[in-house]
This record gives sequence, C-alpha cells and structure tokens, in this order.
Amino acid sequence: MKRTVGAKPWMSFLVALVSALTAAAFGPPAGAAAVSPDALFEQVLSPGYGYLYVSDGTALAYQLLLPDPDVWGDGPYPVVIDYSGYEPSVRIYDGLDREFLSRGYAVMGVNMRGTGCSAGWFDYFEWRQALDGYDVVEIVARQPWADGVGLVGKSYPGISQLFVAATQPPSLRAIVPGHVVGDFYRDVVYPGGIQNVAYAVFWAQRQEAIAAYPSAYEWVQERIAQGDEICEQNQAQRHLNAPLLAQLQGNPFDGPFWAERAAWNFVDRIQVPTLLVNSWQDDTTGGRPAVLLERFRPDVPVRFVGTNGDHGEYYGPAVMAEIERFLSYYLKREIPAADAGRFASYEEALAAYEAEDPVKILWETGAAGQRMPAFATTHAGWPLPEAEIMSLYLQPGGGLSTAPPPEDGGATGYRYDPAAKPPLYDPSAGWQHPAPGTAAVFVSEPLAEDTAFAGSAAVELWLASSTADTDVEVVLSELRPDGLETFVQVGWLRAGHRAEDPGQSTALRPYHSHKEADLAPLTPGRFERLRVELFPFAHVFRAGSRIKLSIEVPGGNRERWAFGIIPEVMDNAVAHSLEMPSRLVLPWLPGWAAPTPLPPCGALRGQMCR
Repeated sequence: MKRTVGAKPWMSFLVALVSALTAAAFGPPAGAAAVSPDALFEQVLSPGYGYLYVSDGTALAYQLLLPDPDVWGDGPYPVVIDYSGYEPSVRIYDGLDREFLSRGYAVMGVNMRGTGCSAGWFDYFEWRQALDGYDVVEIVARQPWADGVGLVGKSYPGISQLFVAATQPPSLRAIVPGHVVGDFYRDVVYPGGIQNVAYAVFWAQRQEAIAAYPSAYEWVQERIAQGDEICEQNQAQRHLNAPLLAQLQGNPFDGPFWAERAAWNFVDRIQVPTLLVNSWQDDTTGGRPAVLLERFRPDVPVRFVGTNGDHGEYYGPAVMAEIERFLSYYLKREIPAADAGRFASYEEALAAYEAEDPVKILWETGAAGQRMPAFATTHAGWPLPEAEIMSLYLQPGGGLSTAPPPEDGGATGYRYDPAAKPPLYDPSAGWQHPAPGTAAVFVSEPLAEDTAFAGSAAVELWLASSTADTDVEVVLSELRPDGLETFVQVGWLRAGHRAEDPGQSTALRPYHSHKEADLAPLTPGRFERLRVELFPFAHVFRAGSRIKLSIEVPGGNRERWAFGIIPEVMDNAVAHSLEMPSRLVLPWLPGWAAPTPLPPCGALRGQMCR
C-alpha cells in the first residue's frame, strides 16, 4: 500500500522561515523565486536527467533511474537517494545504482546547490543544503512511482544523510550512512589538533575545482555545449561559493564553524531507523565515527556494522547483506529474503529484528578473501557493554605490563625528527619502521591466550619535551608469533591541545576541547600528563603474539593522511614511574577467543603488515 503524506502546517512554516532567512542574508539565487508549499510538492519528476526546485526556488539537478519493469513490475517502487556535491545527477557514487536497481529500488541522484549543474552557491555542509534535502525527500515521496524514501551511500552522500535526517522529513523512512565524518575537526581535518595537510587539503581543493566555473567536471561543460541553458545559467553563481580551503585552514581551533557542522552535536535529532557503517582503518574519512553511536536517541532503531578495512567496505558482500536486510524492514516494509519462512507476519518479523543485538562487528575482513570477514559477532550496544578496561603500563626497558611501573622507573627518550620518516604510507615501499632513536617503543610479553579488544582506547602519557610544544603519534600493533607485525590503530595529539572536556571524556575516549583559550604550552623539560585518543577498532591479538605501542613523530601510517607537524627537531621523553605511570588503556573482551587461525600477513583489509 502506498503511503502518502500531506504537507504539515509546521513544515510549511519551516520552509517559509528558512527561505526568508536565506533571502535576507544572501539574497535569492539568480533567477530564483520562492516556491509555495503546494507547488513545491506538486512537481512531477520523470526518469532521466532533470531539475527540481526547492523552497527558495533553487534548481537542483537530478537523475532518476527506475528498476526493470519486466522484473519488478510497473511500480511504485521504494526509492533510495544519493545526495551530494559530487556528480550524483549523472553518476551515482561508486556505481551503487546497480546494487539497488537489481534489488527493485528506484534510484535518484541529486546534486547539492552550487555543484554540478545545480543552481545556488556552495558552502561546506551549511544547513541550507540539509533543508534542500528535506524538500527533495518530500517531493520524491509524492511521486506516483515512489513507495517510500530512504537515503543511501558512503562518504559524501553518507555524511549528507545525517544532516538531512536531522531536519526530520516526515516521509523519510530510513538512512544507511557509511564511512561518514562525525566531527570534521577531530575526525579528519585536525585530528588531535594537528592539521591533515594531505587528504583534507586535497579534498577541499578538488571540491573547489568541481564546484567552480568552469567546473573541473567535463560533463558539466558537455551539457552546456549540448544546449542545457539551465546548467549554463547556474554556473554564473559559482563566484559566490565559499572558499572551502580557506575556511578549513582559517579555523585551526574548534569553534562555531566546526560545531555547526559536527554530526556529534545533532544526531540526537534523527528520528528514523539508521544503519551506520564504519571501517576502523579508513584513511579517507577516518575510523572515529563509531563514537556517534553514543549520541543517537535510545528510542530510535539504530544499528551498526563495524569492520577493519578501508574506505570501500560499504560495498563488501557482508555489509551489503546487512544493508539489504535493514532496508527491507524499514523502507520496503516487507520480510527480507534472509528471513523468509521464519515468521507469520511482517510485524512479527520486524519485532524479532528489532530485538536482535544492534551492533555487528565483522572481524578480520579480508582473511576469508575479498571483503569477507573471518567471523562476526553481535553486541547489545556501543561501547560494548561487556568490555572491561585493561591498563598496560609502560615499563623501563621497553616493557608493557598490567603491573604498575616501579617507583624509580625513570623515562624513555626519543628524538623528534620530522625528516626521519615518510609523511605518507607508500604501499610500493611498504610500511616503514621509524629510524633508530626516533620512537619510544614498548612491547608486552607473549600472550598466553587470544586477547580481543573492541572500542575506543586511550594512551595516557607523562611526556616532557625540550621545546614548548610537540606532536605525538601513538601506534598500536600486533607482533605476531611468526615475527611479523600487523598494524591495528593509531592516534595523534599536539601536546598544547591536551586540555579535555571532562563532560564528554571517558576513561577510554578522551575528548579534547581544542579551544584556543585552552591552549597550554609545555615547560621545556617538565613532564605533563596527556591522553591521546586511539580511534575505535576491533582486533584479536592471538596467543603467542605481543602487544606493541610505539610513540613517534606523526606520519607514515596512512596512505592518504599527512600532517602539518611542528617542523623543529627536538628531544622528547616518556616517563614510566610510580609517580608518573604512563599506560595504554584498552577495551578488553574477557574470556574471548577467535574461532579462526591467525590470518596471513597482509590479508587483513586496511591493516598493513611488515
């Protein structure tokens, strides 16, 4: 049965209010006129390429693809939308349209304002884009070919889902955001307060180029050459685009610019079922977004799939199976094929689905070939309620132990030399060891049994430097029984940014304020306590392996991330005494063993091995 949703009075008021505020602040886009709520939702969208108009009259370019009617009938169909500033109006991100068309979904791609052939001007995740997304959902929901609307996609269209869902479109049924950014400052652009000068800068420069006039996208120029006058007219507004790279580089501390763009601050406004997908070692958007699970409303169905891997795990068969099952329940509102024959009704099946553990961890993806995990586990929440804190104390002589260090344990020094390691991980050269003397390394005794960890972690250091500030990278890895080493996770912190927000920090996840007012220089030679956040991960250290922690200059552990580190050579030291007990704090899963053998070196996706 097709569900229709009439325009709500409060929604009309919201549309009118935002249109008025936008016009007052910036003036309307060239050639645009506000659209009445009735006219807004009476637009007819046809398959192929076209333009739709949002409430302030801005034209957004779109494409609409319908599934094969010989297979799926004449409709209406459940609809999934890819909404981003890339090129969804002509090319769905990473070919995701094929995945959904083959499953009976209509697929729609919409270019944000100020991008592609859409009208308006572009500003990095400003809220007008989210309200445009609200309009898009409500317009699509009223089309005769539509039977429910969901948002899908990873990375850019994954992030946009969080913004749009927070505006609470009445007709939105579900979202499946993957590989997102929950806090642009902490997750990607300034992790630990240190600027990401590789991927974050590259992405900003690329986005400026594709949203500029002329656009770096050849298809935009081709459409204009072929007579698309709307596209040509819309390019005249590109000079109004906000200078993205200047915005990122001009905000080196957390503040209003970052706060209003941080999903951490607004996912509690999302009211629709949500399936979040996260890769621990994602070297594009980072592995931190799992912490968003702490912020969703408890009365909203929220599920999570976490896995080791890179920026593409959203498309792995194990993840896509979870996505299809989720959307069958919440968008199609039918029993999925995976659960066929088990229940007497959809309502019974949905109740059973919602009674399942909402968190699924895919362990050792790649060990079973391609993007398949070696095994999977489910859990009642995130952070995992069964996880316990394990503290491994740094010891004199380079040890790592559950026993506190001795009273006179002293300190381990290392040379901070930015030239001593490559800024980026180069797969062709392999994962490089730090140069001798440029890292403080601590290693546990061989483990007596398999030891699993899952969640955020922290490295609490008592650190001294010969200068007033220093940059710290902590690398967690597994020294295997065969003598090889597997990368697990990494974290960063500029020592001057060590101040925490106690209201948002936990024992396993420090939350640094990154406020300019909290900047605290070091006194050269004096030890100060600081906690470095290790992004979330899930990993089993096998019996016979040893846990390794390396403290070093940032860089060389990410293929796409490099850092604007403090350039001076300096001497740093890490204390390990009873008075200043540095330690690694881990989310331990007691009594837990892997059901599969140690994977071959290099088999795990996203996890380097040397």
